[in-house]
Amino acid sequence: MRVLVCGATGCIGHAVVHALRARNHPVVEAARALPEGARTLPVDFMQPQEPRDWARLLAARRIDAVVNCVGILMQGPSQSFERVHARGPSELFKGAALAGVHRVVQVSALGVRDEASAHGVPYLLSKLQADDTLAALPMESAIVRPSLVYGPGSASAALFATLASLPLIATPGRDLQQVQPIHVYEVAEAVVQLLERSEPLAPGEIFELGGPQPVTCRQMLASYRHAMGLGPALWLPVPLALMRLGAACAEWLPQKVFSRDTLRLLERGNTPAANAAPRLLGRAPTPLQEGLAITPPQPALDLQVTLSPLMDGVLRLALAGMWVGMALASLGGPQAPGVLHLLERWGFSGPAGVAVMLASCGLDLALGVAVLLRPAPATYAVQMAAVLGCMLMAAVSMPALTLDHAEPLMKNLPVLALLLALWCAHGRQGARAKPARGVARAGAPLQGAGS
Repeated sequence: MRVLVCGATGCIGHAVVHALRARNHPVVEAARALPEGARTLPVDFMQPQEPRDWARLLAARRIDAVVNCVGILMQGPSQSFERVHARGPSELFKGAALAGVHRVVQVSALGVRDEASAHGVPYLLSKLQADDTLAALPMESAIVRPSLVYGPGSASAALFATLASLPLIATPGRDLQQVQPIHVYEVAEAVVQLLERSEPLAPGEIFELGGPQPVTCRQMLASYRHAMGLGPALWLPVPLALMRLGAACAEWLPQKVFSRDTLRLLERGNTPAANAAPRLLGRAPTPLQEGLAITPPQPALDLQVTLSPLMDGVLRLALAGMWVGMALASLGGPQAPGVLHLLERWGFSGPAGVAVMLASCGLDLALGVAVLLRPAPATYAVQMAAVLGCMLMAAVSMPALTLDHAEPLMKNLPVLALLLALWCAHGRQGARAKPARGVARAGAPLQGAGS
C-alpha cells in the first residue's frame, strides 16, 4: 500500500511514517519544508489547491491511502486554523475521493464530539470542519481523535516537562480536569492498523484514543517529574482567571504551545468517551509512567541543576553564614539601632519593634540552621520568600535603598539566583530516570504493561 502522509515532519506524522515503513509500506512524505523527490512532496495547506489538482497529483504518485497529520496549536501571521485545519485538508480529501484513493485517515483532536463543544474554541471548530467534510465523501475513511499525545517530538510534552521541572509548579484551579495521555508511537500504531484493516470503514468512522486511565494535571506533571529523576515539588493552585491571563501573555512569546485555546482544551478535560486504543492495538495502552520511562521527556527549557557535594556544601555554608550573620548583627551588633529605626518606619515602634526584630532574628537563625541540616526544596522556598518580602518592604518604605549608588537591595538578586539554583539542585532524586525495558520505536509496541 502506497501511503501519502501529510505533516510528515511533525510529532505524529513522523511516527506514522516510521511505523508504515516498519511494516514495509512505501511512503510519500508531505510537509511544508521538504525537497521534492520520489519519496517526498512539498505541501503547504496555506496555499489553496483545487481538488482536481490534488486528484491528478495523487494519481501520478500512485497513492493508495492518505493520512493527514497536519496540525498547529496556535495561529500566526503565516498559518491560520481555517487554512491549515479546515480548507486545506478538505481540498485534499475531495481530491482523494476524485482520484479513487482507497482509504483516508484524518488525525483530528479529542473534544470535537459535537459542534456545540467546539464553539468558542477556533482550534476545535476548524478540526471539526475538516472531519465533517471527510465524513460526507463517498469513500472509506477514519477520523482519529487522540487525547494528549506525548513522546519524542511532542511540543506539548516538552511544555509539560518544562513545567514539571520547575521547583514550584502551578496547577489550574482545583485541578479537577482529567486527561488521558497516549504515547505517539501507539497513536501511529493505531493509524497503521486502520490502514491495514481488512474490514471496510464507514465514511468518517470515529476512533477516540487515550491511555489506560484518566489522570489529573497534577498527576500527569508528577509522572513527568518522576521520569526526569526529580523529587517532590511544591504545588501552587492558580485560579483559572490568572491562568487565562498568563496564556494571553504567553501568546506574545516565541512559542507555539501555550495559548488561550490550549488552556480551554485543558479546562474542558480531554478523555475519550469510548477508548478505541485497546481494540486497535490488541492490548491495553502503555501507562503514562511506563511510556515516559521508555522515552524520557525532554523539557523545552532544562532547569535541572547538578552540583558536586563540595560545591553544594560551599554554597550552603555561604548562605548559612549570611543568615546567621544577619541575626547576630541585628541582636547585639552596632546595626541594632538601625534595624529598630527601619522597623519604626514600617509602623513597629517601642516594644512592638523589639518583638518584630527578635522574631526576624529567630527566623534568620532558623533559616541558617535549616540550610545546613535540612536542605529541602521547602527550605529554599521559604528563604526566597523572606528575601523577596524584605526587598519589597524596604523598597516601599525607603526607595533610596533601591536607587542608592551602592544598590543595597539589588545585591539581593544574586542571592535569589543562588537560592533558585540550590532549590533546583535539591529537587533531584539522584540520577535521571532510565528506560525501564529498552527503547521502543515507532511501529513496535511500547514495552510496558500493555505489550
